[in-house]
Amino acid sequence: MKNHVASSQSPSPTVDLLYDYAPFLRLCESEGAIGSFSSRTPTPRVAIVGAGISGLVAATELMRAGVNDVTVFEARDRIGGRIWSQVFDPRYPHLIAEMGAMRVPPSATGLFHYLNKHGISTTTSFPDPGVVDTELHYRGTRHTWPAGDSPPPLFRLVHESWRAFLQEGCVINGTSLVAPAEITVMLKSHRFQEARAAWQTWLDVFRDSSFYAAIVAIFTGPRPPGGIPWERPYDFELFGSLGIGSGGFLPVYQAGFTEILRLVVNGYLDDQRLISCGISTLAERLAGAEIAGCSVSERVRFNSVGRIYKENGKIKLVTDEDEALVFDRVIVTSNNRAMQMVHCLTDDETFLSRDVSRAVRETHLTGSSKLFMLTRDKFWITKDLPVTIQSDSFARGVYCLDYEPDKPDGQGVVLLSYTWEDDAHKLLSVPDKKQRCECFVDDLATFHPELARHLVPADDDYERSILHHDWLTDPHSSGAFKLNYPGEDVYSQRLFFQFKTANDPAWDSGLYLAGCGCSFTGGWIEGAVQTAVNSACAVIRSAGGNLLPGNPLDEIRSAYRY
Repeated sequence: MKNHVASSQSPSPTVDLLYDYAPFLRLCESEGAIGSFSSRTPTPRVAIVGAGISGLVAATELMRAGVNDVTVFEARDRIGGRIWSQVFDPRYPHLIAEMGAMRVPPSATGLFHYLNKHGISTTTSFPDPGVVDTELHYRGTRHTWPAGDSPPPLFRLVHESWRAFLQEGCVINGTSLVAPAEITVMLKSHRFQEARAAWQTWLDVFRDSSFYAAIVAIFTGPRPPGGIPWERPYDFELFGSLGIGSGGFLPVYQAGFTEILRLVVNGYLDDQRLISCGISTLAERLAGAEIAGCSVSERVRFNSVGRIYKENGKIKLVTDEDEALVFDRVIVTSNNRAMQMVHCLTDDETFLSRDVSRAVRETHLTGSSKLFMLTRDKFWITKDLPVTIQSDSFARGVYCLDYEPDKPDGQGVVLLSYTWEDDAHKLLSVPDKKQRCECFVDDLATFHPELARHLVPADDDYERSILHHDWLTDPHSSGAFKLNYPGEDVYSQRLFFQFKTANDPAWDSGLYLAGCGCSFTGGWIEGAVQTAVNSACAVIRSAGGNLLPGNPLDEIRSAYRY
């Protein structure tokens, strides 16, 4: 897999914001900071809760703007949060298991700004179904899907219908909905009025529909995209196994349809890339970069933060050492459940309005689980086996990953299981990783015995060569990422725009929310980057500083009725 650094990118404003962070970040790079303080304005003392990507980016931008008193609190024993490249064996630091984010689309321009700045390259593609040699196992039958070809005949109708939907749009109850691909073109060409009108129509028709209910309405109606109506339940089960580009979506059929569609419109499912050196490299380089003689890592304090409250006009954070530390401004990047249950931000209206508090409490966090195996060799290459397998059985998705493309006789990494929601919840009953691994291999053996035969941990060492994680039971996450249910887009709106209180002294509490769970795209690093920049801008303005033109506080407005 050839490395690629996206040094220049096409514009990619996101549909809910009608704004692209990349031009502002490029301006900040040329000017040296997102803003500044005059010599007569004291800089604030700032606490950032969480040293994930959002917290690290926020700290970076505040320090570059001259805010010297920044403390980043981290409850884990590592930085990065859900950016976590776990190493199997310290002897082989380049052989990793991406326990959190692992697929990065170039349309995530804010993320790629920081990847490029820190010299982090991506491979040409993540081994998504159809991008590489794939096999689909459905109802006991094996179907081959060579890289770059159309899917096997059994899946062709649902595949071509979905492609027609993306290119042509649809008509629902007499209402014409603009093709998602056309909205993407509108965004890239900055035809924002047209994009806004088109997206609002989608919201009006489908805001209260699950992914499943929406595709039933779209593909069983009198004018289905592609011209051929789908049959229930047959074609919907097929589509659930095939997915929309990155594997089967059956476990998230109950998610809100607009939550899934915005990923398509924003281009997040296109040209997904893998970072061969590990996504944790970004966290390490953000933390290690020197800013005015100091690095962010020197500002990280490995203490958990409990209750956050106000006293005498100052914000106080209670640490696990029972300290009550005082700050002028606070950015909270921890997950929504911690905001409620640990930091007690929703107890009253000290920091958040009732509407925002409800969004914090009710936002749905999906369960997700991963299990990786370090193998003795790259058997899929030497034995001419599929790189990716999707199935309707226990082992939903298998991805073979080559972190040493220039070393054909090197070891391999297999993502043996990546599951969501109910599929992930089932696995909680098998906490032992060896037993869980054997369950997957035994299941694969029922339909692909040759591949299963090669799924043996390197050195037969299950302890060292198997890595797994259940995000739902992670005490610091209580879930993998935000994935709203129908009718909950309004929660994303409330959480994302909370930072705008910095523009209004009457509502400004001095505390700002960030993290991908407070964005329109939970589970994507871009959402963490966007909200980090938002919160840093909010701190600067709230404390009397000046921001560069084109900043999100001034340029982004809530443009939709959710």
